[in-house]
Amino acid sequence: MMPTPKERLSHLLELAAQGAGERAHLADEVADLLLDWPAQYPEGMRATFVALLEKIVREMTGPGRAVLAARFRDRGDFPLSLLNEFFLFAPAPMKDAILMRNDAEGPIECAPVDAEALLHAARTARDFAAELAQVAGLPLPVAAAMLGDPSARALAALARATGVSRATFSAMALLAGPARSVHENFAMLGVFDGVPQNGARQLVAFWRARGEGSAQVERAA
Repeated sequence: MMPTPKERLSHLLELAAQGAGERAHLADEVADLLLDWPAQYPEGMRATFVALLEKIVREMTGPGRAVLAARFRDRGDFPLSLLNEFFLFAPAPMKDAILMRNDAEGPIECAPVDAEALLHAARTARDFAAELAQVAGLPLPVAAAMLGDPSARALAALARATGVSRATFSAMALLAGPARSVHENFAMLGVFDGVPQNGARQLVAFWRARGEGSAQVERAA
């Protein structure tokens, strides 16, 4: 007999309370349920399991999140908040789709950043991720993942959202981003223009809401 939704949720919450060691396995179990939602389960219960998956994803490491994100590719029927959790580790086409979903949200403002300070840090800082997090009001894990993104879409989203120019974005991506081939660098330079500004603002607001630095950035705007 299939467990009831409450029994299934109770079981998953018990697993979640056991620590971070089995996050990938737990995430897969919740994802399996959401991607093939049992017909006998009330549709209203899905939101609770989605919220649980969002929490688990935030606690996962990069490789695990990348594998999980790929499972939700082309699944625009899921809440934007969950897809945003996947963004930093999603395939490039999925990143583009998530940005477009964000762009369809209502227009918002986004506090700018000191572009000159960012460029100087990219050239001189031993730990640019920490500098980026502080200047842009982002959680450190977000800033670190942003710099590790080979497609540079995350850094482009930050730039488009906060008034950083295309030239400054390109310089930061080249100076502080991962090693890329000539072809990858050429493709990266064209990413900036394809990022929708409001979509970028929505995504940056999502990231800033995860970090303590957001209030300082907003006050400085």
